Amino acid sequence: MVNHKRVERLYNDEGLWVRKRTRKRMKGAPRQALQPPIRPKQQWAMDFVSDALAEGRAIRTLNVVDVFTREGLAIEVDFSLPEPEGG
Repeated sequence: MVNHKRVERLYNDEGLWVRKRTRKRMKGAPRQALQPPIRPKQQWAMDFVSDALAEGRAIRTLNVVDVFTREGLAIEVDFSLPEPEGG
């Protein structure tokens, strides 16, 4: 077993480079168009927004919106809101 950092250092000393593996592209399933909502409270959307205060501290907001009425249902404001997994 050889440490990967040692291999990189030896390659650099010799002026060589380690080939990066290319990812294989996965064929995705065909996309289906989303059906637009036909009544309120049928489809919601959420998004993170970040901004900075005058003093330089960053704030984040989580906004939840009803897609049909474009009404803001909830806004959560905090200095650190973790992003959901997979997002």
